[in-house]
Order: sequence, then C-alpha cells, then structure tokens
Amino acid sequence: MSHCAACSGARLQAQTVLRVDPESEYFECEASAMEGGSGWTESLEKDFDKAFVSLDLLLGEVDSDQVEITYEGRQKMTSLSACFAQMMHKCQFMMHTISKQEKEMITMRAEVVEARAARQSMEKEVEQLMIQVHSLQCQLHSKTAPHESDMIKKKLETQLTQFRSELTQGLSTVCELEIARKECDRSKRTIQALETEVFGARLAAKYLDKELAGRIQQIQLLGRNMRGVEHDRLWNQLEAEIHLHRHKTVIRACRGRGNTKGLTAPLRHNFKSLRKRNGVGKSRKVVLSKHPHEGLGISITGGSEHALPIVISEIQPGQPADRCGQVFVGDAILSVNGYDLRTVKHQEAVDILSGQVQQGDLDLELVFVCPDEDSDDDGTVTIEHSDGSIYNLYSMEEPTSSRSSNNSDESRST
Repeated sequence: MSHCAACSGARLQAQTVLRVDPESEYFECEASAMEGGSGWTESLEKDFDKAFVSLDLLLGEVDSDQVEITYEGRQKMTSLSACFAQMMHKCQFMMHTISKQEKEMITMRAEVVEARAARQSMEKEVEQLMIQVHSLQCQLHSKTAPHESDMIKKKLETQLTQFRSELTQGLSTVCELEIARKECDRSKRTIQALETEVFGARLAAKYLDKELAGRIQQIQLLGRNMRGVEHDRLWNQLEAEIHLHRHKTVIRACRGRGNTKGLTAPLRHNFKSLRKRNGVGKSRKVVLSKHPHEGLGISITGGSEHALPIVISEIQPGQPADRCGQVFVGDAILSVNGYDLRTVKHQEAVDILSGQVQQGDLDLELVFVCPDEDSDDDGTVTIEHSDGSIYNLYSMEEPTSSRSSNNSDESRST
C-alpha cells in the first residue's frame, strides 16, 4: 500500500507541473513532452509494480517466527518505492526542461538567421547606395564642368589600371613562389625516399652476393668426397661466415647510410685491429646505471628466428645508454644480469630486458661488430650530371667540377 501511495503521489506531483497557467507559451511543448514520455514511464511503472507485488508476496510467505524480517523488508520496499517515485518526478521535470530549451534554441536559431540575412541585405543596399552616389556626383560634374569630369575619370581609370597590374604581378609572384616551395618540398621528400630505397637495395644486393658466394662454396664442398670431421668443420666455418655477413649487414643498416664514420666505436676497436678478427671485437662488460623511472634508451633488432644475435639498432639521446658512453650502435648483447641472450628470440629478449629494467642497474656483456668499410659501403656514390658536374648521392654538399676539368687541373699542377 505504501508503494501505491508513493507512486500516486509522484503522479500527482507530475500532473501539478502541467497545470501551471495553461495560457503560457510553453504549455503545448510540455504537453507534447508529457505525451511522448508517458509511454515509457507507464511501462517502467508497470514493471516496477509487478516486481514490487512479487517481492511483497515472497515476504508474506516468510514464517511467522521471522516477523522482524518481513517488517524490515517492507520498510525497505517502502523506501525503494518512494525513491522510484521521486526519480520519475525528476525525470519528467528534466524532460519538460529539455523540451523548453529545444524550443528556445529553435527560436534563437531563427532569429540568428534573420539577423544575418538582414545584415547581408543592408550591406548590399549600402553598396548600391554608394554606387548611386558616385553616379550622381559624376553626372553633377559633367553638367557643371564636363572637361574636369573627363580628366578625373581618365586619371582614376589610369590609377586603377596601374594598381591592378602591380597587384596582379605581386600576387602572381607570391603564388609562383608558393608553388615552387611546395614542389621543392615534394622533390626533397621524393629524393629522400629514393635514396633510402637505393641504399637498402645496394645493401641487400651486397648481402645476397656474399651469401650466394658462401652457398656456392657449400655446394662445392658437397661435391667433394670429403667426409668426417674435416667436412663438418668447413661446413660450419662457411655457415658462420654467412651469419657474420648477415650480422654486419644489419649493423650497417642500423648505423645508417654513409654515417659509419660519424658514429663512434668502442675504445681500442679501430678498423685495423678489427680486420684481423674479421670485424668482431672482444667481449666487454658494461654497467648501465639508471634512475628508477627511466628505461634503457635503446632499440634492439635480431633474434634466433632471424639467425642473428640481439643487436642494438638505436640509442636515444639523453637516455641512460647514451649517458653511459660505453654502449654503441652495432653492439651485440650477449647477456644481461646473467641471462644469456645468445640463442633467444626477439620477443624473449624484449621481455628479459623489460623485466630487468625494473630491477635497477644492469650488467651487460657486449661485443662490437664493425661493418666492412669497402667501396660499396662507404657512402661515396658519385653521379655525373649532363653538364659535367659530379654529385655525391648521399651528401648535401655542392656539386664539384667535372672530371675533365679536374684532370686538366692536375696536369697543370704536375
């Protein structure tokens, strides 16, 4: 009974909202909103009533020994029905408010449209009035002083033509500069993309040539009647050389086109000493100190699935690896805090490094591999233009003079 009384009270409160001055301008809007929202509100009330009655019946089936439970349950149900009635009242009030605001917004939108249209109409009327005023002034001058009127007209036309030509010339120059600037930027991006593709193609071609040579040697080894330990030793040596060339190719790509000489290398790892060891340096221990909130500041590539070690491909400036000064692009990570990374896959290495970063300082075992610095890798690819100028493909320097002029200069100097 308390539920029905609360619901009926909510309905009476909602109806009193609609009885406010039926002659007001918002009465129709409120009535339409009430009609539109009455359907779902009645459906909600019916569902709530059914649930309330079912729950009341369940409480009535409780044993007489547990009267306190029934009494407390019905008190809670009374509070629940009162809350539901208040919620329905607030919902109807919000619906009425929204409908009022929508009507006000429609009215204000119409007023804004009318104001803009009136402003544009007045601007056009002002233009027409100014034209008429100028026309009347010209007619007045033609009647009082026709010669002066013609002179003024010719002078105005001459000045207008001159101003128009100067303005057109300046605007055309600005437009041409803008178009040329856009074409220049587009050409630069295209050239950079082409240089990257050419560098990658040359790098891939060199690697494929060396791997093909190694595979040919393996095929020749299979054609011989060699068995036993010597056969296995030569086969493993060729396979190791192929993997080493693959490793050097990856490092060359990581250290960038033409930038091998610009990037630093570990101390006591010059090209002459590394060439004796086939480009492979000695393993070294590095302690990488970092703050708790920092990462390592490196990017890695490689993995056992690619037949490559875990290689440092990038060092971010200002990060712990860069501040350390003992970690270099091209270093192969052999172990970290005792975890061996020689035979792990790429994702496993990422997981291990990520887990050890949380522990604090890291003990790294690294080995540096120097890429071959031959004519194919030093980045000095020259192109001779039709006018005789010589360009460096991977350099932003000015073109040098032609080869013929260089030869003539050399002959004069000798």
